[in-house]
Amino acid sequence: MTRLLAATILLAAITLTGCKTKKDTITVNPKQPGGITTVTTPTDTLSLPDRLKFIANRQATWQTLQAGGNVKLGGAKSLAANMQLRMVRDKAIYISIRVLGIEAAKIIVDNDSVLLVDKFHKRYLAEPVSMLTNGLPATVGMVQDIFLGRAFLLNSGTLNNSNKRAATITSTEAGNARIQPEKQPEKFAYNFDINTRNNIIALNVIPQKGTPYKASYSEIQNTLAGPIAHQSLLEAHIAGADFTLRLEMKNLQWNTAFKIDTSRPGGNYKRITPKQLGSMFDRD
Repeated sequence: MTRLLAATILLAAITLTGCKTKKDTITVNPKQPGGITTVTTPTDTLSLPDRLKFIANRQATWQTLQAGGNVKLGGAKSLAANMQLRMVRDKAIYISIRVLGIEAAKIIVDNDSVLLVDKFHKRYLAEPVSMLTNGLPATVGMVQDIFLGRAFLLNSGTLNNSNKRAATITSTEAGNARIQPEKQPEKFAYNFDINTRNNIIALNVIPQKGTPYKASYSEIQNTLAGPIAHQSLLEAHIAGADFTLRLEMKNLQWNTAFKIDTSRPGGNYKRITPKQLGSMFDRD
């Protein structure tokens, strides 16, 4: 159980950005999704500007996502656990870490804070996510893009046909390419690596101070929301140590109705501080 909790905390630290914690329930009842057209343009013959346009046009809109899958943690210790994931576009992320089908821990992210609940030890953390993201000023929608392997621009959200002029694309090696914003933030740089099929295969975040973050993507499949990575490998430096986190999603369901409970735990739970996070790794 200790390793399970460590994986939960790491998941928040690597990937999430957050929110003002709401004390209510987000209910979604979207309309039935429409279909999307499969693009058949040969990607290996496109010019660089056309490759950027091709990628931007494929990143389709969506309202909700439900998925199952697995989380695997590597580093000083290794762990594999089942996971259930729910997302409401631009509003919330819900991650349930489960043992034998029972929820042992969960993470709720909405707006600009994160709520982490450890059901096994009956304690929780509720803090601004800036504590965990190394200064990356990403929105919930952009963090969702990080999970799914989609390109985004910090000032205007998911890369699309309307904001693509704020991005540049350059050739790298062996027919690959790189997309990055025309204007980088002051304290760090970020970019996306593109393969010859014009799929996004990596996000690179390079702060001026500190250790770079990287997300690598594989098993990319076309979905209602466009190309989505079903496997993501996140690499980070947390609490003085190197960690990797592999997220494997399966059984993706788009634009279905569900609820996300964003309330904090009751009085029998103890609230912990960020300084107490390290002690969670060692307790039984």
